[in-house]
Amino acid sequence: MNRYVRGFVIFCFIVLVRGNWFFPDKVHFELSQVLNKNCGTTPYSDRLKPEDGRIFENPWLVLLRHPEEQESFCQGTLISESHVLTTAICTEAIVPNETIITLGEYKRTTDPDCFEANLCNVPPIIELLAQKKIVHPDFQNDTYENDIAVVTMNERITYTNSIQPICLPLTPIIPSLVQVPTVYNTLWTVEHKVPKQIHMKYIAQNECQQRMRGLILLQEGQICAQYVKPMELSFIGGSGSPLLIEYHSRTFQFGILSIGLPDATNTEPYIYVNISTHIKWIHDTLVDAYNQ
Repeated sequence: MNRYVRGFVIFCFIVLVRGNWFFPDKVHFELSQVLNKNCGTTPYSDRLKPEDGRIFENPWLVLLRHPEEQESFCQGTLISESHVLTTAICTEAIVPNETIITLGEYKRTTDPDCFEANLCNVPPIIELLAQKKIVHPDFQNDTYENDIAVVTMNERITYTNSIQPICLPLTPIIPSLVQVPTVYNTLWTVEHKVPKQIHMKYIAQNECQQRMRGLILLQEGQICAQYVKPMELSFIGGSGSPLLIEYHSRTFQFGILSIGLPDATNTEPYIYVNISTHIKWIHDTLVDAYNQ
């Protein structure tokens, strides 16, 4: 049986040169034995994504729902053949061995999905159970600090065109340098049946804190983003969905949608968990799970 090693120290940094991201491939894909294996690939290479996600464009998205309900209560991302990344708040509604995790979904009203009008041979969705939930030990319910969790599924899945893991940054992503064209919050909304790919822009923490109207004190592991352009779109039910950037032919997740103001307008910021701040905990959590 393979034994995986806990803990790694990262000394590399991402840099931005003339609008392009540069960060060391070998570090991202070889440093961890449990993360970033066959991750972040899609058949599309557009620099600017359409607002409506296309089939196979986001194969890492998952939905969490109760068995007696058809609508999901939270979202997440696949990070290995056995694990889903989401928020700690989302796991409060998870009942082990009862909550359903849906993988390979695209259009929520159709199964199987159709690649073209008369070509409906896309693999059907897979529904597994949430076997175990692992919440960050320092999660604070009142401030949403460390609002991150890993969910173990009851079976390992086989990757397909519609089910693949997302890449996670094993070196820090500097959010203040994030450029608008490459940042998206991708999620299913209440109003739409296919994933929406919403252009977002980073907001510096001091500015975001001022716009929080004193309702919450932002912590080091939180980042903020808002719509690039005003939109009449609700993120209700989108907790756990990813904030994504493109790096050449790969997609990386650098944030998890955590909270928004209850009466937010379309110009208000949303708060995300900073993946880079928690990458060691994510890595060690998966190592521990595989070594059990």
